[in-house]
Amino acid sequence: MPLLKLWNSLRGQSTNTPETKAEESQNPEKQISSTSAKNHAQPVKRSGKAAFGIFGSGPHSGLCKQLKPLSVHSVLEVGVGDGSQAIAVMDTLSRQSESIRYYAVDEFEMTGGVNLKQFHQKLRNHNIHPQLFPGPVDRGLMKIAHTIGSVDLILVADASVIDNNPAIAGILARISHEGTRVLVARNETWNSIEVFTGDRSCRAA
Repeated sequence: MPLLKLWNSLRGQSTNTPETKAEESQNPEKQISSTSAKNHAQPVKRSGKAAFGIFGSGPHSGLCKQLKPLSVHSVLEVGVGDGSQAIAVMDTLSRQSESIRYYAVDEFEMTGGVNLKQFHQKLRNHNIHPQLFPGPVDRGLMKIAHTIGSVDLILVADASVIDNNPAIAGILARISHEGTRVLVARNETWNSIEVFTGDRSCRAA
């Protein structure tokens, strides 16, 4: 009897192991569900292009929506920021116009802003060939009036530039024509203003 019990116990150990393995092989769904659960738990990374969406939630989407229907051949930015706005604006406008000239007035690193050389290179990397006028706004605008003439679209990134220096309004009038669109940012909202060449003044449209 002791030998029989020993034999049965040995048989029980030898038969339990393959049964367990057989159950695992017969139920692959458990392994699959466990693996899929781990995959769903991992965050999905979005592409950089989607995050920059011009007409989505990008930092310049509000401005670009206003520019989308416009057809212009020359753009002037007064205050360039880090250059991302220029890239977004030119990308938007190029959908309507094939050839667009880009001008910018900014004091750049002279007041702790973006580096002139880096800004120039950043735009050229996006196939934009800027003509820059570094220095005070009024001086830069006067240079544009004397060398370029009028432009089709003017973007003033900071309304205080006009508020603090009434002469700026008169210079904007000099570089505008009847079809020029002037947009000024105030409290992160872009508003259209009308430029009058007679009394050299501006008002909200």
